[in-house]
Amino acid sequence: MMPEVLPAPPSPYLTDPGVRRFAPVGGAGAAWLIRDGTRVDPESGDLMLDAEPGGPAPEFPAGAPEVGPVGLAFDRDRCLYRGDPAREQIQRLPWPEPGPPVDLLATSPSAGRTGTVAGWPLRTRALATDSDDHLFVLDGTTGRIAVLDQADGRLLRTVTPADPPIDLAGTGGRLVLALTASLSAPLVRLDAIGRPAPAALDPRAAALLAPRPGPAGSWPVPPRARPARLAVGPDGAVWILLRDNDDGYLLGGAGQVVRVPGARDIEVDGRGRVVVAGPPGDRLLTWTDDLRPGPVLRARGYDGRGIARTPDGGIGYSGRTGFRAAVPERVRHLREGTAGSPGLDGQSYGSPWGRVFVEACVPPGTTVELAAGTGDDPPTGSAPDGRWHPLHRRETGRELPWSPPAAGDRFEVLEAPIVAPPGRYLRLWLRFTGTGVSTPRVRAVRAEIPGRDLITKLPRTYRRDPAGADLLRRFLAIIGGQLGDIEARAVQRDLLFDPYGAPAELLPWLASLIGLTLDTRWPEQARRTLLAEAAGLFRVRGTVAGLRRTLEIYLGEPVVVLESFRLRGRAAAVGGAADRPGPFDAVLGAGWRVVGGPATPAAGPRHAPHSAAHRFSVLLTGLPDDEQLAVVRDLLDLHRPAHTLVEICPLGPGMRVGMSLHVEISSSVGAGSGVRRLRAGEHSGFAATSQLGTDGVIGRGRAGVRVGGAELGRGTVIDP
Repeated sequence: MMPEVLPAPPSPYLTDPGVRRFAPVGGAGAAWLIRDGTRVDPESGDLMLDAEPGGPAPEFPAGAPEVGPVGLAFDRDRCLYRGDPAREQIQRLPWPEPGPPVDLLATSPSAGRTGTVAGWPLRTRALATDSDDHLFVLDGTTGRIAVLDQADGRLLRTVTPADPPIDLAGTGGRLVLALTASLSAPLVRLDAIGRPAPAALDPRAAALLAPRPGPAGSWPVPPRARPARLAVGPDGAVWILLRDNDDGYLLGGAGQVVRVPGARDIEVDGRGRVVVAGPPGDRLLTWTDDLRPGPVLRARGYDGRGIARTPDGGIGYSGRTGFRAAVPERVRHLREGTAGSPGLDGQSYGSPWGRVFVEACVPPGTTVELAAGTGDDPPTGSAPDGRWHPLHRRETGRELPWSPPAAGDRFEVLEAPIVAPPGRYLRLWLRFTGTGVSTPRVRAVRAEIPGRDLITKLPRTYRRDPAGADLLRRFLAIIGGQLGDIEARAVQRDLLFDPYGAPAELLPWLASLIGLTLDTRWPEQARRTLLAEAAGLFRVRGTVAGLRRTLEIYLGEPVVVLESFRLRGRAAAVGGAADRPGPFDAVLGAGWRVVGGPATPAAGPRHAPHSAAHRFSVLLTGLPDDEQLAVVRDLLDLHRPAHTLVEICPLGPGMRVGMSLHVEISSSVGAGSGVRRLRAGEHSGFAATSQLGTDGVIGRGRAGVRVGGAELGRGTVIDP
């Protein structure tokens, strides 16, 4: 059976921000009464104008000729790998900046023809990468999977699964999944050095691939459908495309099934949407994770050879002019629509309502208007006629006390008084107008209760004339709103003492209350964390633990504070060499134990106290820039004991003998080498460019051999 397409879940537009003067006017069950021309965006949950009817849902053309895939994949350096079976090449291209492609299989003329690996030609059908820069290549001719080491440019091994492989997909880690033609075990787990192993499939999805009892057509997937393509989402969700001639079936890991005629390839974007490509054309279809149809993507010049998820979470495709990024298809919106809220309960009869605050994004040429109705009985009926009021943009931002908007937020807070008599229940109506291309969006609405009705503070004579009283009430609402905002800030002034809730401009004042001066060079989040942990840091100020934690808060990465006396009797040193002075060089040897300055042979007793007393080194595991190094020096001068000497050693990732290779002191041995590749012109923290032999390392750590994960002669060799 096809899954039932349900309406979009209700969105809590009317929210309770937790302020007592605002009624709890929303929740998971507070559904807006959607009227003509409006809808809820299933992805963002915003209320917006509906799209114009576009006829039947787009479909892929039937009977299109078959075009073989070429293989597309991205590595962790945001570079694209694209196969070219006609030229027997695997091209590596920078993304998104354009650049000339580099053929990974090209060799020197003396080494033989291009397009060969270990002597056999390679025609790519699928590509995948792992987190260690290994490229897995599925050969469409032989069905073998080649594992290429991109750091060394060599072939690590070849893998031939028991069942013929059809497609590859990376998982974001060290594992790569291979899709085979077997219905009983369609997935195989691969890595760079281990043996292939079957990957478990969700029982609900496996049940749909098992032998099907009963008459034909009683199962959502026909018996003749076979695995064709594989995709893995950012969250690890596995999707398989099954094909039966020209019919395609999307099979999710939880047993979801969608029939898509003409489907040829699938991918999962950064939002978790399943993107389906058909034969050569200009459109890609999308489904949300709960199998609701999503927006159509425009793919001009798609040649039918494959799609891939880009590093920014979008979708790219193989086009006639190269690899391009797909963009959402422009939607034509209706020009007018209305939406009404459910009855909002003020909890008491005759409640005076105050203002309405609408968080909305209103592009130029579009408008949002408000109408309100009150009563002591639950509201019924349709939208009011002729009582629409404009909304005013608040220059002071959000009305919630001490709650500034996020940086770069396109939504603004619009405000209007509720022009209606007192009543227990309130119903709000919003009217949208658009340009056809642009539509306003509303993501939250808040209603104020009780309202500050200043007209009741005046003599009764000002309220005798209804028309004059209404004008005066709306005029005084401006002053009443300002007084209400001031009062709300005063009531919730305790938020100013929360380091994570206070506005950024008040952090220096908050620090002054505890005798702390904040360095404006610190990131905002680091300053907030420092204030939150200030009491504990004051107790350990000047100690190793205090210095380490303070530096970690600023740098956001682990820091090693190494006292020199801990190196006594160890064959290691942290310091400079005599023939190559510099504070960041290391010398390995039994007699060198100098921290900072040129290294000289230790004079006098082997364990002279003066050579290690009151000295320590700070090993920075990252690559700080000049400003960060200056901040670290100032911080150490302020918080270290005055009688101590300190040396700052920016090491970068990885371990180096003589500088940071002190097991259980400054280093730990585990999976992964953490060594970065050397790049010309890269700023390393020491100089403008990296230098071999000083702060640069060529290559990276190899994966090695795991016990029980490799066999002699298969992925493992003995080097004589």
